[in-house]
Amino acid sequence: MTRAAPGSAPEIPGLVYRQPLGSGGYADVFLYEQQMPRMPVAVKVLKRDGLTPAIRRQFVEEANTMAQLADHPYIVQVFRSEQLADGGAYLVMKYYPPPNLATRAKRERLTVEEVLRTGIQLASAVETAHRAGIVHRDIKPANVLVSQYGAPGLTDFGIAGRAVGQDEHDEDVGVSVPWSPPEVLYGQSNGDARSDVYSLAATLWHLLVGRSPFEQPGGDNSAYALMPRIRATPVPQTGRADVPLSLERLLGHAMAKKPDARPQTAIDFARGLQAIEQEQRFARTPIVVLDESGHTTVADSTGQPAPEHTDPDRTSVRAPKVTSAQTYTPTTTSTSRPAHEEADAGSQPTTISGGALLAGVGVVLVALVGALVWAIGFRGGDEPTEASTDAPTASVTQGGGGAVVDIPEQPAIDGQGIAGGAVFSWQYAGVRKGDYYRMRIAPSEAQVADATVTTVKAMPHRVTAKPGQSVCAQVAVARAAGPTSAYSAIKCVQGG
Repeated sequence: MTRAAPGSAPEIPGLVYRQPLGSGGYADVFLYEQQMPRMPVAVKVLKRDGLTPAIRRQFVEEANTMAQLADHPYIVQVFRSEQLADGGAYLVMKYYPPPNLATRAKRERLTVEEVLRTGIQLASAVETAHRAGIVHRDIKPANVLVSQYGAPGLTDFGIAGRAVGQDEHDEDVGVSVPWSPPEVLYGQSNGDARSDVYSLAATLWHLLVGRSPFEQPGGDNSAYALMPRIRATPVPQTGRADVPLSLERLLGHAMAKKPDARPQTAIDFARGLQAIEQEQRFARTPIVVLDESGHTTVADSTGQPAPEHTDPDRTSVRAPKVTSAQTYTPTTTSTSRPAHEEADAGSQPTTISGGALLAGVGVVLVALVGALVWAIGFRGGDEPTEASTDAPTASVTQGGGGAVVDIPEQPAIDGQGIAGGAVFSWQYAGVRKGDYYRMRIAPSEAQVADATVTTVKAMPHRVTAKPGQSVCAQVAVARAAGPTSAYSAIKCVQGG
């Protein structure tokens, strides 16, 4: 294989270059199409300029670290890593379509429910890394990709280190200042599990607000200005009225100045987030980690095992993508008949008027998750108080080492123009009582992925639109006690 000029994509057998995806300090990332089996892949290529033995070693360690953790559902999977003829190297990874969470947080307001769910999923990934003796050391929104199914993928283990026995060269590794804890910024530690907890909490704060915790809008936000604030300034509150006080307290607890004052493990932090989900009556998000035997453990803060299912092929946990940016104004006009006799009646149609789509009314899901409530507060400074003790974590392990989770089948959507708009219906196997649906509706196919998610209780679903106006939609099946299906293909019709 040969390598083109610096900054351009190399020729790699079996892969066809498509487009650039991004560039970092020591590597470029490109989108390729793998020919067999055919699928898109992301390829990270070391830059030839400034390539040093330390950077090469860091790249190899990143490949090995990600490969070691690649089976986790919330860590980006690595397929292979090889050297180029000119001495460079590349890493082939699972492709996650843009945007990453940093981009999403910049352009839209993420819901509290999504931030809690994402935090638990990322804490699952971080805890799994810690149990393997690996500290990430660079957790931040830009290092969290999002799959086409809405699940986060933690990436960029380029400066990850061993929790114990770190090599001397680790001391020379740079960090991302806005999300790093004071002990790392000021050289008191190379990072441990508690520093990753800090960075994860700072990442969630960022997702809620749209900027890092100690950034001052319109002020000096250079690294030299941020570092003293991170060391001495109390963690600010998010300023969002919809963020519960319990979450403000937990984030402040996890970003305590002293490492000993934080949750000591990522799973402790995840349990705190689960307790807030329970408090807010959101659907429960499981914690997915490896137990001591190397089997997948699905745990929650209640100490109750996750429900068992018998299908041995359903072994992954997927979370729905909830897009909260509202391009269109919601309204409703009429009801539609149930998808099946056991479904709740009264799906609210969506209106497109003058180029504006109008989202429907969402349903409130109540997750029955047991008795544990972990309320975290402050007596002052960095010292947290706990309202109750943690319950033991229960697990469900099935054959093959995987926790079995029932995932609804991907629906097939159809639609047609009718007088005054369009109507969409869909089919899928295994319809269950209580199933509901998440729809994305937009005036064009290109806009669907970023459309506001509308919760629909029944089908078909009617959309009001002007004659000849394009209406595009896709749908996913959701269940109150489990993950959401993959979204259907996009269907576009013309209003009648």
